[in-house]
Amino acid sequence: MAEAYAQRAVSAAQAMNEPLDFTEQSLVTLEAILDRLWRRPEGGDLNETCKLWGSYLGEVVRRRYGGEWSIETYPGKQFATLTLSVNGNKLFPSMKVHRRLTAGEADNVWQFYQMIKARLDTQPGGKVQ
Repeated sequence: MAEAYAQRAVSAAQAMNEPLDFTEQSLVTLEAILDRLWRRPEGGDLNETCKLWGSYLGEVVRRRYGGEWSIETYPGKQFATLTLSVNGNKLFPSMKVHRRLTAGEADNVWQFYQMIKARLDTQPGGKVQ
């Protein structure tokens, strides 16, 4: 399911003239897209928007570091969300996108990815070529 959402994100980005190719660097483009959406909300279903762009964010991580998608309860909350488990770490990319779209620039996804990368690159077996 997450992979299909991520592919839809690629198509949505193309419609915005923003290329996404599942590379780390494409997360800079994702951040620009999310910034545009934050500054000029288009309406629509926020949950679907978060699944779409969150799945893309998670797929970039999964393709680089491996991992498994699941649906789990978000810590401290009572709702289920897409979860990416990578080397014992649980990531909630849709929730990160939700915060980016509701809280703004302080929740930059490129900076978030840099933190994830630093953590995963230092774990045994973490770096995937």
